[in-house]
Amino acid sequence: MALSDACFEFLSDVDEAARRLAEAVHWYAAPDYPIKYGEEIDALRRACAKVGTLPIDPTARAELIRLAAAVLLYHDTPPDTEELPKREAEMTALIRLLQTNLTAEDKAAVPETIKDVMGDNERTGPAAIRLKHMLQKVGKPAYDVAIKVISDIASATAKRFLGL
Repeated sequence: MALSDACFEFLSDVDEAARRLAEAVHWYAAPDYPIKYGEEIDALRRACAKVGTLPIDPTARAELIRLAAAVLLYHDTPPDTEELPKREAEMTALIRLLQTNLTAEDKAAVPETIKDVMGDNERTGPAAIRLKHMLQKVGKPAYDVAIKVISDIASATAKRFLGL
């Protein structure tokens, strides 16, 4: 067996994992499934399909892995666990903290901006840029607390835009 054979097997394993993930996504997207997921379902579906249609494309595989990790860390908190209320409390605190020194227009935009920063879709980048501008308007203590919370809840895409 040559090194290229080992690499081929690895990529085949990733392709098989993408196929299994696509099946799971289809299951969790069912209308009668008790937990209602958001746009992450469609994003995962598209990323799995991209891996399936673009053989040996490292970018498609990396995007799927990054997205799956983001969903795991930020969106797929099981209900009735200790982590869910903690995340909700952190989000609420972050929203209040960010709103303290902002204009009325910016204050109104904070909840939706935080929601978009937690996600990983076409609105994540612009939301991260909006959040970055908002963070420039809060004081140093508020900024430090906000960055800590954002580091815990933001998607990988948002972190990249924010330089975290």
